[in-house]
Amino acid sequence: MTCGNATNGERLWQLRLKGPFSSTPVAAGQFIYCVNEKGVAQVVDTTKPEGEVVSELDLAEEFLSTPAIAGGAIYLRGNTRLWKFGKSAEPVRQL
Repeated sequence: MTCGNATNGERLWQLRLKGPFSSTPVAAGQFIYCVNEKGVAQVVDTTKPEGEVVSELDLAEEFLSTPAIAGGAIYLRGNTRLWKFGKSAEPVRQL
């Protein structure tokens, strides 16, 4: 992952994430969410001077789809489950 200055093209920082990836990263606020094919979700904080992976979670399932963000939550679809991460008082239903 590379961050660059949109005005002059100067590279500001570069990170190597754990891959391989089939999905597209998604951004919300200062964070970029990436999920690799093996199910490792990585969260990059773009406000850190060198960019930084601030969270990593191994979901132990194959992921080929791009995460979706809606209603204050992030949704991840693996081969066998749909995952929702967010702050909510709602109970989670299993399908």
